[in-house]
Amino acid sequence: MSIWSGDSLRTCFSFVVLAFFLTFVFIAGVLQEINKNRAINQKIDFPDFGHYNGNFIKNIPDSVLPIDDQRKRIIAIGDIHGMNNSLTDLLDEIHYDSKRDSLIHLGDLETRATIHDSIDVLSFMSSNRILGVRGNNDQKVIEWRAWMNWILSQPGGREWLSVMDKRWPNLDGDKRIQRTELEKWVETSRYASWKKMVPVGWHPLGKHYRVARAMSPGLFEYLSSLPLVLHSPTGHMVFVHAGLLSSHPKLQVSDPRQPLSHWPTMDDQHGISNLRDKQEVAVLTQIPENKDPWTVTNIKSVTDEGIVSPSPKKGTPWSQLWNDTMSKCSGNSGTNGGEAYQPTSLPCYPFTVVYGHAAGRGLDIKRWSIGLDTGCSYGRQLSAVVLDGSSFSSATYQFRDNIHGRAPRSQEIDFGDNGQARIFSVSCA
Repeated sequence: MSIWSGDSLRTCFSFVVLAFFLTFVFIAGVLQEINKNRAINQKIDFPDFGHYNGNFIKNIPDSVLPIDDQRKRIIAIGDIHGMNNSLTDLLDEIHYDSKRDSLIHLGDLETRATIHDSIDVLSFMSSNRILGVRGNNDQKVIEWRAWMNWILSQPGGREWLSVMDKRWPNLDGDKRIQRTELEKWVETSRYASWKKMVPVGWHPLGKHYRVARAMSPGLFEYLSSLPLVLHSPTGHMVFVHAGLLSSHPKLQVSDPRQPLSHWPTMDDQHGISNLRDKQEVAVLTQIPENKDPWTVTNIKSVTDEGIVSPSPKKGTPWSQLWNDTMSKCSGNSGTNGGEAYQPTSLPCYPFTVVYGHAAGRGLDIKRWSIGLDTGCSYGRQLSAVVLDGSSFSSATYQFRDNIHGRAPRSQEIDFGDNGQARIFSVSCA
């Protein structure tokens, strides 16, 4: 006689089926979670978002310089940060004429004002083909836009960006508390796997992201075409966002490995213009820090250990080091039968750096450097330096007050070898 009845067999079979089903569901869930985590944690081989395109250094055309034409001027303007009304006020104060004057911006065109104003500033610069250099904020905008273009090329990328735009129209990804909300949503939504598509340390929906999202392709093309350094060999001046080093920071300035410790090798040692050009290029290209995009867009100081720092409180301001070195340049006085160079002198000619970025130091005028970030985005001032014929040949020209008025709010400074320049500033609301 069988000990198993029909009901017992059916009950046992049901339990087996149920157990098999639950085991299947559990295993499937585990595998799904493993695959999900694997997809999230999978390393992405990101393309280059920097868009430097070999445009690290560009030369300013000699045709821009106001040497042979008294009507020409160069106007270099400090960090604008989207303060479009202040930009208009400053250009009006200087009597800017696009047909005659050459405007040069020092980077950081956007991000601290409204998106609309930032786009207006970019549009003005782009439509007028204004010369300028990249700032650290410009670089972040470029990188975000390059990332967006890449994401839009990925299957489902356009949908993901559109969903974020609609769900978080006012979220500020630069603020940790608001960013946490976005991160929680991403983790729990069906877009969790897209987390890996954002480079580590990047936070969507911040101010740089939103300007990048609002830019037209033409504005992106303009911004990404900007070099990091503008050099005028004839004018013996350099424009950069944050700064440059005049020597290797871990070597004595007189060390033979320093670009300004010796004359460059040339067939014609009497060609002073060529000598100066080659030495200036050597400073820009032979000092490692000056070839680093991060350094020239972020430097503020150099520590006692010779390390570049973005902090104004750690070490010595780079502009002080620059001027200390340039003040030692004694031209060719130690050659051609002249007296030998002293320990306090160097065989070089000085040249001038015009820069922005250091708003904490305000208008920072030294003999061989001009700092023009006067904190417009903090409600202080927007500043510019104006160069005309007197800036490059004081024996020939005087500053053209007869054309532009006395400009009582301006300040005259020494510039270049024997010239003068003028600083203009306007208040920012």
